[in-house]
Amino acid sequence: MLQSLSIRNFVLIDELTIQFTPHFSVITGETGAGKSILLGAIALLMGQRADSSTIRPGAERCIIEARFTHLDTAVGAMLEEEDIDSDEEECIVRREITAKGKSRAFVNDTPASLQLLKRLSEYLIDIHSQHKNLLLGDAGFQLSVLDLYSGELPLLSEYQAAFRSFRSEQRAYEEACQEAEELRREQDYLQFQYDQLEEAEVESGELESLEEEERQLSHAQEIREELSSAASALEDDEHGALPALYHALRSVENIRRYHTPAAEWCERLESARIELQDLASSMSDEAEEVTFSPKRLAKVEARLDLIRGLLHKHSLASCDELIALRDDLSGRLEQINSSDEHLTALSEALKKREAEVLRLGKALSKTRTKAARTIEGALITTLHELGMPHVRFVIRQDILDAPTLHGLDHVTFLFSANKEIEPEPVAEIASGGEISRLMLAIKALIADRRSLPTIIFDEIDTGVSGETAERIATILRRMGESMQVLAVTHLPQIAAAGEDHFYIYKEHGEASTRSYIRHLTAEERIDEIARMQSGSKLTDVTRAAAKALLENAQS
Repeated sequence: MLQSLSIRNFVLIDELTIQFTPHFSVITGETGAGKSILLGAIALLMGQRADSSTIRPGAERCIIEARFTHLDTAVGAMLEEEDIDSDEEECIVRREITAKGKSRAFVNDTPASLQLLKRLSEYLIDIHSQHKNLLLGDAGFQLSVLDLYSGELPLLSEYQAAFRSFRSEQRAYEEACQEAEELRREQDYLQFQYDQLEEAEVESGELESLEEEERQLSHAQEIREELSSAASALEDDEHGALPALYHALRSVENIRRYHTPAAEWCERLESARIELQDLASSMSDEAEEVTFSPKRLAKVEARLDLIRGLLHKHSLASCDELIALRDDLSGRLEQINSSDEHLTALSEALKKREAEVLRLGKALSKTRTKAARTIEGALITTLHELGMPHVRFVIRQDILDAPTLHGLDHVTFLFSANKEIEPEPVAEIASGGEISRLMLAIKALIADRRSLPTIIFDEIDTGVSGETAERIATILRRMGESMQVLAVTHLPQIAAAGEDHFYIYKEHGEASTRSYIRHLTAEERIDEIARMQSGSKLTDVTRAAAKALLENAQS
């Protein structure tokens, strides 16, 4: 319930604070006095976007704050989800807008997004203005009326969860089919690439090994000659290093007995001789091993050409990368071969999910059909009260070819105010006054079935007067028994029915105009209703008539 509303520096309002009471209250005032300003301020708290033009001229910022009580449990859950401190007793929503156009929103003094304000408003307050009468022709709104009245919102939630899962699995199946089709188109080419790599039997590190072997085979003769030359340089009897080293060793041994360092030198020379002898033998043996084989060279070069060609073709740099590519191609080909089994499994799962959607959808359709019949009778009764004795109202329920997020049904409200005219879609046949009364009847019907403590009617009385206005007042007052109802009205019959009466007015100064609102006393209410009945000229007669209207409406 809207407990209080504070407005500072908003359009023509300097500062005001209004305390609201439960049940049914009315707001009146001359046209242009500022009723739309008040509703605009509340709309900002519901998440509507704002700009600096809403700030009172000369002010740096405007602040709008509302305190709500009697909260639905969904409000606490929503705030907990957003990590905002939650008080089960009340919720405070605030908007601040600066002259520079910056806007901030707060819930319980914690910064909040406009999206959160919009979500919260669904459980806090509903402003029903004239343009919302257009919703009456909207199929989504019509369907929501049935669901709200039936009380089967949990079933709708279960259906929608199943439908979302179905659509998710359907998209996955369609993507899998598309991917499988694309793979099938590539299958021949992928198989060719794989066969080529598989036939090549490339091994890890093979390229480097072959390149080394190619270098040796290409220079075999030179390697053999140089190794033989090196071995000869060490072993030559006349000029070789080994004979010279042996001669040096013998010379040092001759002085070993009487020159102490000679012992170490002998050991070192002997070690060097053994090493050189081994080196000479190794090079000589290697020279014997090296042979030139044109056949082997040709085979190595052919193998290198094959591997290098594969690397160039696939823009790769090593044999390991070729092996990885081959394994990837093998996996993709295996995926193609197993895609039929995978698609079959996905198709079976999708059929089960669709069957669940259809089962829940049919159950939902039954609850809607039952609700539709009850709603038809209830609305006709209420519309009779509102001065439409020959009204006919039918809810047509058509089954769709395919399920949607909202079920299997397409709902159309059919209406006729005259007994000789067949009911047609309400948006195509009803007048403005008829739509206003029909919307009021619907709101009254579902008011106590919504988790909503407050509803504001902005000129719901459009296009009606006299006895019909009195009946609208009765319905609004009846709604006020189970929820907070605020009505902005120009009709004295409705104004008289309110338990509280607020009056909006303007005062014009030398340099500025300001809007004000005040809670009327009993005597002030009589004067205001008299003004609404007879104009600005008040007399004892008009006051008496207003007093009588008040007493009658309050009885």
